[in-house]
Amino acid sequence: MKAKGKVKAKKKTNIILPLAIIISLVFLAFLPSLQNGFTNWDDNVLVTENMMIRGLSWHNIGHYFTSYYISTYIPLTLLSFALEYQVADLDPRLYHITNLAIHIINCLLVFCLILLLTKNTWLSLITALLFGLHPLRVESVAWVTERKDVLFALFFLSTLIFYLLYQKTARVRHYFISILMFILSALSKGMAVTLPFVILLFDYYLKRRFDKKLFLEKIPYFLIAIFFALLAVFAQFPSIARRVEPLVVFPSTLFIACRNIWFYLLKLLLPVKLSALYPYPDLSGSTLPIIFYLSPLIVIVLIILATYGNERSRKVFLGTAFFLFNIVTVIGIIPLAGDAIAADRYTYIPSIGICFLVAAGFYYLYEKKNIGLKFYKPVLLAILIAVLGIFSILTWQRCKVWKNDMTLWKDALSKYPSPVAFNNRGLVYYEKKQYEKAIRDFNSALAMDTEYSTAYYNRANVYDAEADYQKALADYSRAIELDPKAAKAYNNRGLTYGRMGKHQKAIDDFTQAVRIDPTYALALNNRGMIYGRLKQHKQAIADFTQALRIDPDYAKSYYNRALAYYSLGDYKRALQDAVKSETLGYEVNPGFMQRLQNAVDNQ
Repeated sequence: MKAKGKVKAKKKTNIILPLAIIISLVFLAFLPSLQNGFTNWDDNVLVTENMMIRGLSWHNIGHYFTSYYISTYIPLTLLSFALEYQVADLDPRLYHITNLAIHIINCLLVFCLILLLTKNTWLSLITALLFGLHPLRVESVAWVTERKDVLFALFFLSTLIFYLLYQKTARVRHYFISILMFILSALSKGMAVTLPFVILLFDYYLKRRFDKKLFLEKIPYFLIAIFFALLAVFAQFPSIARRVEPLVVFPSTLFIACRNIWFYLLKLLLPVKLSALYPYPDLSGSTLPIIFYLSPLIVIVLIILATYGNERSRKVFLGTAFFLFNIVTVIGIIPLAGDAIAADRYTYIPSIGICFLVAAGFYYLYEKKNIGLKFYKPVLLAILIAVLGIFSILTWQRCKVWKNDMTLWKDALSKYPSPVAFNNRGLVYYEKKQYEKAIRDFNSALAMDTEYSTAYYNRANVYDAEADYQKALADYSRAIELDPKAAKAYNNRGLTYGRMGKHQKAIDDFTQAVRIDPTYALALNNRGMIYGRLKQHKQAIADFTQALRIDPDYAKSYYNRALAYYSLGDYKRALQDAVKSETLGYEVNPGFMQRLQNAVDNQ
């Protein structure tokens, strides 16, 4: 009994050391990300300007599960943001800490997954470190919006681990936990739909017999995958139709898909010139760049190598197929919403296959007996340590690129100039009130894409700030023409009309903004203010009240409603709202507050 206990203790120690190494090295490599802020690259849509995460009401939670955000279905991700908002408001540190913590857990799960598959501790450790320290991981970890990436991966890897435990123990609870983890993964991000094919791949690797029992086990996984795949397609479809129409014609999609496969492989093996945005090449001509036409040859060679390698080692086929199965949904066969042909974040799960291949190759060479070189093993070990060290340094530096909007978009523009990068840097200049530089960037964006509605909208905001209202109206109108569902463009054009004294046109625009987005508290507040100017105070109060239902901490709406109540002679309610707005940080005029108090005392 004592001997058996010593063996168990030794096994436990052998696992604890690799886990400690993973946690320490990954934490240190990503440490700069904890000093980063939010960016204007979707963080504003999902977090800083998202009123729906500011309260954990059943209404808001229901909205997460019944709505799309930036062409994705990610209710669990939004719920995680809402929980953080309750704790830290909009302090970016907690959001970054959470992302890093989940990534570290994912690295540990990769270790456990490979250990279950191979029963080799050091092969599992090398795979986990290559995965965890790779600079391609930075986008998923240092970008708050990509919570969906690390969160879906957490449950994706958990699904695979519990499935392998089910195969090992035959305990039904492991099977059902695996299915539950899969559902949670799909609720975090749609990329999880490839999981049933990965499970079949594991069955093949483990030499399971492909019989009726095996296929019946997979039915729940495939049903879940089909359901969430349909949700993902419906989420993407409007944007696909608007932004990447030239790519939906075969055979262009085939060449783009093949090009993206080798592009990702190249970035995995040589992670240089990484960018937040890899724009589409010029598709205005009748042909694609020559490299696209050569790409299928590279993919064919890859498949031949994997097939040939399978005869010698199933690990070669496992790593290659794992990569291909998980990358297939994001290589452009089905065009994705947005302006990027590829993205670092898309490699998060697929890269595990390549990391496993590299780790297996290293381990094979290290354990090879018939190599006569005297310093062979120390040199090989030194190469591995150097690679991990280089990855760590590149990751550290890449985390700093994501520090703020200016560092991010300057980096992107230095590598791959694009309309989106110019537009987003223009936003930074606009916020700094450097209007000339902002207009220059928006003009550059529109020179590259004359139908870029967001750049028209942002340039209009600059013109409005400079009181050039005619130019502002022209750009807002053009933005709305290009994107009729641009609620913000309607809202801001309404503000411009209001400044010009065209109150009815302002009300019409605010109404349309609310019709497009019923949760648009700002548009409701703005319409209420126009009603106030027109002395339609009851309608104003109705709008302010609705805005406060959406955002209970909307200080300005409390103040505006106080003014409306005061105008109607309801001094008690006016005082309550004025006090509330002041409590929430709005600067209430002391004279107005004193008049309210006197009016209440005299009633």
